[in-house]
Amino acid sequence: MMRTEIMVLKAMRRPKRERGLVISRPNAYLSEGHMKKADHDLIVMTDMSRLGHEDWVMITAYYAMYQVATSLLSRIGLESKDHATTAAVLECFFGEHISSEMIEKFNELKERKDRIESITIGDKYIDYLWKAKQFRETVQYGISTSFKETNLAMSNARAFVSKLKIVNGELDEKIVEVIQKRIAELKEAAMKSFDKSI
Repeated sequence: MMRTEIMVLKAMRRPKRERGLVISRPNAYLSEGHMKKADHDLIVMTDMSRLGHEDWVMITAYYAMYQVATSLLSRIGLESKDHATTAAVLECFFGEHISSEMIEKFNELKERKDRIESITIGDKYIDYLWKAKQFRETVQYGISTSFKETNLAMSNARAFVSKLKIVNGELDEKIVEVIQKRIAELKEAAMKSFDKSI
């Protein structure tokens, strides 16, 4: 079992009030709203760069990435307020190391290989999000107002947002249904392991 899958299982066991991972209905309207917020954050990021606010460049770069990630989760019927869980969900369901079970289910849909590849988020993008999260925490909670890698942060944020928009655009009802079945399987496994731990 992948490390991120274990994180997803643990998040599914947590109560909603503890920022657990909540299964909901796919919500295209909410997904679109998060995508618009990501675009807005990219604009703010650029404005902060022009003003020389390096710390806020990193913070808004990260939040642009987080909003587009939240958009994708809304599209497949998940809600997460926990930033690490959100990144783990992306890696678990869309990362390069998608489980063989998921690939089999996609193949049952007779999806073309290039279509499956278009909904796969490469490791470099997942790494962008994890690193941005770490840098954002450092600048947001630290006392320094400088962040020397603003150009890289801005470039990575734009690339990440663009890639996730492509993934979101490639999702159709059949693919979302396959992902939702996998979510249900994970939820069942999470609750079984929770029952055993009591």
